[in-house]
Amino acid sequence: MALITASEAKQQIPALTGTTDDALLTELISVAGGLIGTYLGYPPVSAGGNPTAESANYTRYQDGPGGRILTLEVLPVTAVSSIYDDSSWDYTSAYLVASGDYAIVDGERGMVILTSTATHGSWSTGKRAIKAAYTAGYSTVPDWLQHAARIVVRALYDLRAAQGKENKSEGGVNVSFTKPAAIPEEAIQILAPHRLPRTLEPS
Repeated sequence: MALITASEAKQQIPALTGTTDDALLTELISVAGGLIGTYLGYPPVSAGGNPTAESANYTRYQDGPGGRILTLEVLPVTAVSSIYDDSSWDYTSAYLVASGDYAIVDGERGMVILTSTATHGSWSTGKRAIKAAYTAGYSTVPDWLQHAARIVVRALYDLRAAQGKENKSEGGVNVSFTKPAAIPEEAIQILAPHRLPRTLEPS
């Protein structure tokens, strides 16, 4: 799966027809997906992998919040496989929170709450006490994300086309080509409201 298809990318690059450039577009779509995922604040799914806003399985560690509400950091959350609550960082079966003790109450905000009848009365407050395995990201790519992807792919295509052309003479006239930004301002305006809260936290 990718944020957009080659056919959708061509909607932003009318000069391209047929399938001749599909392999290139597929590569640029992959690069665009990584750039967008990084900007939005998605972590790599695996070591050495590219960040992606698409649905993926994560195992993440975070500080215990205390109380009944746990806010997972990769959004939107669509399913939780397991949560361990262990301030000693062993994460053995003894610290596995029973799945019946919690529920996703707001996946868009990553909010998981301990139920009123939970045996696990509250989340710990220890550093890195929570180990959570869950599914997050967009299984169906929303329109705003598709549109931003088309813009970024177009910018990458133009950037590639501009390479080697800077300050070249054409018809006796010296022309200076300006390289487009990898993520143009138009795409930034679309993506900015959807950045994950973790991007706003001090490192």
